[in-house]
Amino acid sequence: MHKLSIAIFGNINNYSLLLAQGLRTLGHNVRLVLNRKDLLHRPESRYPDWADNYPNWVVDCSNLTDEDIEFETPTINQVIHQLTHNVDFVILNDTGPALAGYLRTPYAVVLTGSDLAYYASFDSIEMRTSMWDPEFKRSLQGRRHLRCMVDSVARQRDGILGAEVVCYGQRGLVPSGDQMLDGIGVIDERRLMLHFSNTIDLQVQPAAKNNKLTILCGSRIIYRPEHNPALSAIDFKGIDILLKGFALYCQRGGNGELRLPRKGQDLQAAVELISELAIVERIHWLDEMPLAQFYKEMIAVDLVCDQFGSSFPGMVTTDAYALGRPVMAKFRAEIFGQRFLEPFPGFNAESPEQIADHLMLMEKNKAILADMGLKSRAYAEVNLSPESMAKQLLEKLPAGVINV
Repeated sequence: MHKLSIAIFGNINNYSLLLAQGLRTLGHNVRLVLNRKDLLHRPESRYPDWADNYPNWVVDCSNLTDEDIEFETPTINQVIHQLTHNVDFVILNDTGPALAGYLRTPYAVVLTGSDLAYYASFDSIEMRTSMWDPEFKRSLQGRRHLRCMVDSVARQRDGILGAEVVCYGQRGLVPSGDQMLDGIGVIDERRLMLHFSNTIDLQVQPAAKNNKLTILCGSRIIYRPEHNPALSAIDFKGIDILLKGFALYCQRGGNGELRLPRKGQDLQAAVELISELAIVERIHWLDEMPLAQFYKEMIAVDLVCDQFGSSFPGMVTTDAYALGRPVMAKFRAEIFGQRFLEPFPGFNAESPEQIADHLMLMEKNKAILADMGLKSRAYAEVNLSPESMAKQLLEKLPAGVINV
């Protein structure tokens, strides 16, 4: 395989870092350009010893602001240099697509949320200017600012449209995102879903040996669309379905414990539902914690639960897979079956009754949990590892675009 020099801009949730590590494992030279100061989007949130001591392939350009890109100030020059100097291929995340017009090479776009829903949406301009003083908006300065904002959105959309590959969820997972990509002009043939499992940092762990079935819900507690109109379908995790299923399992004689995160817009509603279901004594609450501590919680339980609503299995599932933990969730096989040849391993459930059935089976035979955990890790290594995802991205490029 021809070794490529690849530059990556943007690192939302360290998603690009995983992709960069996968590309490096394949033997390519990679330059990861950071553009945010938030710890969530910086490598040191995964590797604390990297703080102020990045490896030479990580470049910190976080002095760049959204306004620099919006107004195309001279500050973008340092970034443009990183994306054009000795580079064969570029990958753009976050606000990166708005810089695509400066590139000299083919490129792909990795969309992780706001880069499409906000920065590529003309609707966001009305939101961003809603608090402006009417006189400022009418002034020459205000009108120039507004034109720059409109132009920035147009450049972001143009950058997305011009990409050789647009990495986004499989069609059907995020209907609003599908609608936006359709409106921009991105065809399905150029779309690819990247779905990572952190098999680099996380190692398979022996099955937990708890005296009673111990279950961890890894998703935020959000399940009432009517009370959260500003949220989208991917935010609703169906935790009420899990609670009702767990209660039914308890009624059938199950002895397990459910651990819940004290996090989410419907937390108080869940507390009330737990009381109504008479399972207060069977719930163990977890305060918000660093990711490293959350991994320890995963390791300590017999089963990890993800979403049972209108969302889809995300990093809760893929991190559990990497650790060798079995997962119960609504796996959305009708969507993921279009992307992967084999379905996600685990215990699929869409109703309280199915949840209770699975839990009773696990209570009677814990061996199925250990077996499913090993299958989950094996699946992640083959299908979801950063190396596998990086390889699939390069293979998705049209013939002749770059020599791989």
